Amino acid sequence: MTGNARSRGGEESSAQFPVSPRAKPALRCVTEDIEEFRDNLNSVFYPAEVNLVGARVRAAPAELSAVRLNHLTIGRARFGNEASVDPGDLGTYHVNVPLVGEVVSWCGDQHTIATPRRAAVFTPNQHTILPLWQADATQICIKLDRAALEGELAHILGRPVDKHIRFDLEMDLTSLAGTLWLSTLKLLLDTLDDPTSTPNPGLMPQIEYLERALISGLLVQQPHSMTSQLYAPTEASNPRAVQKVLNHIESFPGSQYTIGDLAVIAGVGARQLQNLFQEQFGMSPTTYIRHIRLEGVRTDLQQGDDTTKVSDVAFSWGFNHLGRFANHYERKFGETPSQTLRAALRSSAPARTANATDINSFRSIR
Repeated sequence: MTGNARSRGGEESSAQFPVSPRAKPALRCVTEDIEEFRDNLNSVFYPAEVNLVGARVRAAPAELSAVRLNHLTIGRARFGNEASVDPGDLGTYHVNVPLVGEVVSWCGDQHTIATPRRAAVFTPNQHTILPLWQADATQICIKLDRAALEGELAHILGRPVDKHIRFDLEMDLTSLAGTLWLSTLKLLLDTLDDPTSTPNPGLMPQIEYLERALISGLLVQQPHSMTSQLYAPTEASNPRAVQKVLNHIESFPGSQYTIGDLAVIAGVGARQLQNLFQEQFGMSPTTYIRHIRLEGVRTDLQQGDDTTKVSDVAFSWGFNHLGRFANHYERKFGETPSQTLRAALRSSAPARTANATDINSFRSIR
């Protein structure tokens, strides 16, 4: 560290990236020393050459927050000065999602300018370079485990994958596909930073599910070299495959499933399973599961007592974000989960009073 560095690693700020105590050890760094910032950035992502460019007028301190999960490393980075980053071949898959500003991004022969409306998706075995990262540009940087991504693709296809895939560099975040993927990312970030879920020791499997959902969503929604195979013609009907999924859901209703998991259970490809559920139920498998879970929560709340907690019931049925769960519940049933529980408690109150009266009468007879 140079003598004029002002490091405030671990300092809280409103711009900090959400970090959860349930995740693996996190890194936070706020500094004006570019060498310190580069070393921290390289320690959680990739060895890279980092240089300041332009007039070198610092707009703000460099800032990095990052956390390692099971299949992803997610960070929020800002240089505070115009910079270039050259990591070469990343060796894995990676996505940058700007929150503000612009970042010129190259991967092999593909070029784009990443903005809040346009993410950049990088592929291994290609030279990656960011020749201009604007001073005010702040990005969510997502390093995806290569084996996890290619394994998820194998689940979706229903067969092994014998080569890596090449993504289109530019992801349109304003398209339907981009919006859907971005909503999964936001749900993961919200879950990591949700204080209401911190006491629940069983949340890590649900975080891992969201990691895998983000990976599978990228594979399904972002064009790549094997996209055509995902949409190959499928069998028109396979009721046995659907029944396998229904039986499994009935046995383990609170478990977390990606579309790849469900395809393995069904013994068909993910695209075919999507078509089968759409044909039979008019909805996707994941939407069907959510409806089953919501019905289960409602039944449990209607049978609840004074010790019942909405959060405990929701977690037991696989809902890992209480805010989103409550929104889905109210849209489906026209009332909040708390209103359902209060109504159940009111309806059971006369029975409890009657029982108490019967006991008192029995005592008076004696």
